Amino acid sequence: MNYNLPPDEGKKKKDLYWNVCIVLGIIAIIAFVVDANQSMNEARGEYITDSYGDRVYECANGEKIFDPEETLENNGIENCSDGSDERSTDDDVGEICGALMCCGSLIFAISALSTKNDTQRVVVVQQQPQYVPVVQQVIQQPRVVAKSNPPATPIKNQQMWLAEAKNLELARNWEAAADAYQKAGMYEQAGKIRQEHLEQKQPVVQIGHVGNTVLNDSVMISDNSQLTCKSCGSNVEPTWKICPHCSNPL
Repeated sequence: MNYNLPPDEGKKKKDLYWNVCIVLGIIAIIAFVVDANQSMNEARGEYITDSYGDRVYECANGEKIFDPEETLENNGIENCSDGSDERSTDDDVGEICGALMCCGSLIFAISALSTKNDTQRVVVVQQQPQYVPVVQQVIQQPRVVAKSNPPATPIKNQQMWLAEAKNLELARNWEAAADAYQKAGMYEQAGKIRQEHLEQKQPVVQIGHVGNTVLNDSVMISDNSQLTCKSCGSNVEPTWKICPHCSNPL
């Protein structure tokens, strides 16, 4: 079985520090070499002893300045007319740069030496799960068919009974209309229907004055006691208010 070990973080840091240390060291060496070459190529004066035995400073152009204490060189004042007694400022920049690079190289070298490798690393091995086939038993249960219950009869409210009573009244079903009005709580209307259509058994005939040939009643009684409409002559019932054939009021 092959194991993939995690990377050594300590070794990576140490290699990085050494690389930076080497680069900074090379830059410091280059800076010092450049500064030394500039110093060698630069025309400089020097202290000599003249023929009288005195200590003098001889400039690059041959000028001689008496300085027994040797304080002319690099004192910040150009005593020589050509300035050969003072060093150029570029030399100082090269030295400073080289010194900084050298210090940085030493710091990274110390960091690399103090960094330790990761000797202990955790390896996590994940074992592949084993597939175990499972036999599923399907048990068929008897199918239960739900019996549909007959729809429940809706409970009628007062508005429903009132509407049914009006429909029965239009159908001239006086007894059922009276019962519907009574169930709707309209007892007065139920009694009125019973009085007008169910309790009157004999027709009421109104005849005008004696000798008047015009009948003022709504119906006429024939020889066989059958009521007829005065407008169309059709047979009508005693309890009817309107002729169903010609719609004439009885």
